[in-house]
Amino acid sequence: MSEATWDIQDGAIVEQPREIRRHPLLARIYERHDALISESLSTGRTLELAFGQHMHPDADVGLEGWLSNAQSVPDPAVAGDARSLPFEDASFGTVIGRRFLHHVPPEDRQRILSEAARVLKPGGRVVLLEGTPGLYRRLTKGVAFRLGLLEEDTDIYGHLSEADVYELVAQEFDVVTKRTLGSPLMVASIAESDLSKHLYEAYQRTQFVKWWTFVVGEKPA
Repeated sequence: MSEATWDIQDGAIVEQPREIRRHPLLARIYERHDALISESLSTGRTLELAFGQHMHPDADVGLEGWLSNAQSVPDPAVAGDARSLPFEDASFGTVIGRRFLHHVPPEDRQRILSEAARVLKPGGRVVLLEGTPGLYRRLTKGVAFRLGLLEEDTDIYGHLSEADVYELVAQEFDVVTKRTLGSPLMVASIAESDLSKHLYEAYQRTQFVKWWTFVVGEKPA
């Protein structure tokens, strides 16, 4: 494996994510995201797609495109492609996807949702969290990249809109939850100072900025 932190495989961006724990506020925000996901799980085994360096704590199995990530987590994981899942039909109760669909070419995203539906049992759930490009997010991230405050931008396909995420799920599933998440204090999440985590309560009280979209879909019985 080369020292590169990202690569293109069959058109999809496969990356070795940054260590989130270096950013205390962002780590707290991601913990909250994981709690929301936990509240939405169905019964049965849980599969996570493209988990990066840290699998969701409730995932039983993970699938990851970056080989060293798949080999380094303590839970069972396989290296593979979310567009062609190496699992049998109706073998999971929940499929989780956290912040990865924007790395997949637009024409392949529905294929991933179709594969998720295939491996889910009837009544099973897909739980997606995706970054969505509200004006505030676009402006702040654009400035941060120009100032060199963020690492190289690998979002070459652009982020999905709130409607994009909803429509992808709705084509295969009955949507049971849809909400947006985000605060103007997201700009502080880039900080590596331990003091930044003390902004978390204020972050939670100011959830009026569109930064992520959270969607839960249920496979028809």
